[in-house]
Amino acid sequence: MTLASARAAPAITTEGLGRDYGSVRALDALSLEIPRGSLVGLLGPNGAGKTTAMLLLATLLAPSRGRASVLGHDVVRDRTAARRRLGLVFQETSIDGLLTVEENLRFAARLAGLGGAELRRAVASAIDRAGLGPRARQPASRLSGGWRRLVDVARATLAGPEVLILDEPTVGLDPEHRELIWTMLAAERRERGTTVLFSTHYLAEAEPADRVVLLSAGRVVADDAPAVLRASVGAEVAEVEGPGAERLARAVRGLGAAATVLRTERGYRLGLIGDREAVIELATPAAGIERLALRPATLEDVYFSRTGGSAS
Repeated sequence: MTLASARAAPAITTEGLGRDYGSVRALDALSLEIPRGSLVGLLGPNGAGKTTAMLLLATLLAPSRGRASVLGHDVVRDRTAARRRLGLVFQETSIDGLLTVEENLRFAARLAGLGGAELRRAVASAIDRAGLGPRARQPASRLSGGWRRLVDVARATLAGPEVLILDEPTVGLDPEHRELIWTMLAAERRERGTTVLFSTHYLAEAEPADRVVLLSAGRVVADDAPAVLRASVGAEVAEVEGPGAERLARAVRGLGAAATVLRTERGYRLGLIGDREAVIELATPAAGIERLALRPATLEDVYFSRTGGSAS
């Protein structure tokens, strides 16, 4: 591959990428083209195939089928070239608890080929961007889970990778540290043009993404911009409960006012596209409706509408 073609290539490309573990198909056939500088989320519950996809793209797992490339470099044939352009954050923190925060970052910088003044500048910048200054000389073992996670992200970004791959970067963290991590990632995109691919089962975290890919049991069930996916559910969602919920759902569908109708444990979830006032008028206590709540559609609604089936 020439230097010019590598520069023109998308950040990540996959074609029918899949992986099996024995008879288990962990990832079926993932096809993506992720432009440089974009923020893309792989979403879904545990077991959906997110981590398998991340390991394949990180060059740490060989595919059973299909292919993938990072900035034009095949993750199998050009593994070393692809890996050099990546910053990785895994589900479990992998920093050395016996080393201080600064020592962890200095060690990572050396592994990335940095030395001398360049190493010192990179480590100082990473500490500053992650807000780790007051903790720089603390052993990593004394940090809370949130601060250890920030060290992971700082380490992944200190050499200025062109692509960041983060597998569940905020899982188990409190809201403060989750916000710090997303602020840091936003700065990476803004200041360095970094492409960010992340996985999460917190679907609300993916609302600001340029694109989301919803996975279920290793298969892609939706793939588009969040706003487009939400619009496919309806302009807003009505949550209906009570013995008359099924009758109301059928009536709303008959009026042509529902884009989606999903059965829930307590009633129905209706994606509305028509006259909301008509729905409100139908949802009376006399009609057996105990609860009616109207709210904006979310990516969670999209996921359940694509995987949970619809009521008849």
